[in-house]
Amino acid sequence: MPLVLAFSLAASAATFVFPSTPTYDPWAWILWGREILHLDLVTTGGPSWKPLPVLFTTVFAAFGHDFAPYLWLWIARAGGIFACLMAWRLARRLTGSGLAGFVAGALAAAALATSYNFARDAALGNSEPLLAGLLLWAFERHLDGRRDHALYLGVAAALLRPEVWPFLGLYGIYLWLREPRLRLRLVLLGLLVPALWILPEWWGSGEPLRASERATNPNPGSVAFAEHPALELARRTWHRTVHVLPLAAAIAVAWSSLALLRRSERGRASGGGLSAGAPETRPKDDASAETSPAELSALRHRIVLALALIGAAWFALVAFMAERGYAGNQRYLVGATVALCVLAGVGAGRLVALAMSFAARRSPRLATAVGLLTILLGSLLLTPVVIAKADNVRKVGERLRYEARLWSDLKRLIDRAGGRQRLLACGGVFSGPFQTQMVAYELGLHGRDVGWPGTPPPGVLFRTRTVPDGPLVGIPRDPRFREVLRVGVWRLWTVPPSGQRPGRQSCPRKPGQPTAPPPPEGLPFVRRAQSSAPPSRHLPTFATTTLRAWR
Repeated sequence: MPLVLAFSLAASAATFVFPSTPTYDPWAWILWGREILHLDLVTTGGPSWKPLPVLFTTVFAAFGHDFAPYLWLWIARAGGIFACLMAWRLARRLTGSGLAGFVAGALAAAALATSYNFARDAALGNSEPLLAGLLLWAFERHLDGRRDHALYLGVAAALLRPEVWPFLGLYGIYLWLREPRLRLRLVLLGLLVPALWILPEWWGSGEPLRASERATNPNPGSVAFAEHPALELARRTWHRTVHVLPLAAAIAVAWSSLALLRRSERGRASGGGLSAGAPETRPKDDASAETSPAELSALRHRIVLALALIGAAWFALVAFMAERGYAGNQRYLVGATVALCVLAGVGAGRLVALAMSFAARRSPRLATAVGLLTILLGSLLLTPVVIAKADNVRKVGERLRYEARLWSDLKRLIDRAGGRQRLLACGGVFSGPFQTQMVAYELGLHGRDVGWPGTPPPGVLFRTRTVPDGPLVGIPRDPRFREVLRVGVWRLWTVPPSGQRPGRQSCPRKPGQPTAPPPPEGLPFVRRAQSSAPPSRHLPTFATTTLRAWR
């Protein structure tokens, strides 16, 4: 496992040869980490609170304004890579060694890596790929007999998404009954999870349940707005899934069900033996020599069925939440997606093993050749899927490069406009809906300080396109706004406050541009801009000293 983790982190670091940026939610987590470090947390105006990412970003904030976003991206991308490797390990473990196990692992990893928006979410710093890795790791540690490790990993997963909570609760009941030594830890962790979700949100917004309330205000296009959200979620999921995966997963489930049924019938016929429903006693490692081949096979079949049940329950939970008004975004189905990909790999491995077993009856030497031929035929059948996925990789790459350009061009725009203080001298700060957290981070503001859709003057408006071929977002609602600067994909519009003299420290403007009177309470950010230093673009002294000592 240490090698798997090290490889994931190293491979993640290698991805920074390409332009990189966080997206909306991760920008908020990075911003909140900085605010916690300065004891000034404000969560209103942003996405739902997530404890685990902010635990990371609070530490990363100590490494400076420019480093913190990249450090979170490093962890998030490593989580996605780790999840694919764990899908490989689990599918191969449930199929067995040899060529069939290799096929199972390879298909599971490839299916997860190319599942809907998985690579994009990992690249942009969303938390679901990391969640997939934690879930698979917890599942593996349970199979290894390390229930305590599985519990800790389950708690970490529960700090990423609330869908984990029911499963963690059931697992906690299981451990309470089966592992009395863990009872104190179960109580403490059972208190820790809600505390980390509720208390920081209470501090940052004054509303301990704001995360839940925010999640019931989905964006346009969500399945929550459909007449039947659960059915719409199922329809979209089917449309976005490579249809061979459910077929292969169904083969794995049917195979295991029939195998356990035959084993149960043989046990009843012989008047003994291990029935399908009897509790098994096994060593911590299911590959141990103490476990007979028959027992190991039965154990693998039970795990396949358990994984299918978990995946179905996860989908049902997200569908139920969508019916209750929650967003039901596709990435929330990460638990079901992971189960589907692993089961699909197992199903494909079973087919290869079946073909090889038939060939081995005639000639052991023929088995490998038939296995390779089966893989070749399967690859030919999947050629259209591979071509479509390759084309999608190109499209995703273009989108990622554009989003990275949004960040780099925004920093150039702020510098060209005269810096943070000059822009804050305009009054209010406004942008498009999905750029608020990034603009707030670069200007040293709270997320709620960057407004949309209203643009009451005086103020500064950051306009851009959320996607390359999309419309300009950040619409000026007052005719006095004028475009004063263009840098890359950004356009800067302003309405200077009345009575402010043009100069290096005043709001950027064009000659003769209309102005607007400031509000009675004064410009909102002028005092803050003058009294506090702009976000540091350098490592703090203690971090610099540490790095120099390490070198």
